[in-house]
Amino acid sequence: MELEAQEMQKRVNEMVLTNLCVEEMCEMIRSGQKKEGEIKEMLVDLGRENRWPEVWKISHALGVEISWIEDAKNEVWVDIGTAGEVMLNPPIGALLPFRLWVHTHPWNAYWSLTDRDTLAAYCGLIQEALVLGHDHSKHTECKLPFGEKIENGINPLSTWTEEPCIPYEVEE
Repeated sequence: MELEAQEMQKRVNEMVLTNLCVEEMCEMIRSGQKKEGEIKEMLVDLGRENRWPEVWKISHALGVEISWIEDAKNEVWVDIGTAGEVMLNPPIGALLPFRLWVHTHPWNAYWSLTDRDTLAAYCGLIQEALVLGHDHSKHTECKLPFGEKIENGINPLSTWTEEPCIPYEVEE
């Protein structure tokens, strides 16, 4: 058993992001064998490859929501939240505007009250946002250019596009 765990660890450390590698990471998370730094590294790499269903799968294995942010320099930061919430925490050293903010929900993708408050507060500072659910995602883009101020009396949420959920393939 120990040899099997070491072999799984070796493949995960090589960070060849195969479907098997992601599944092994989830198994190791569920068995308590993975460290947060290794998990975050894999989440960064999966996000860079737009492998959002697998990002959600790892978040689900952890039993928490995660946040993934890419800044204007293409640097990425991952935060791990709780079972019901993850806040957008702008990292020290990040360059605005954030190109993309992605976060997971436990099952369904929708803009929660916390999400809407975040989108309103960061209007013009985030270009795109994506929330991931178990087999679908929800996307929005900010129409307010970076550096421009929103006019008085305008609801900041009106600067974001309203888009339907997008289904994606989920491997069983």
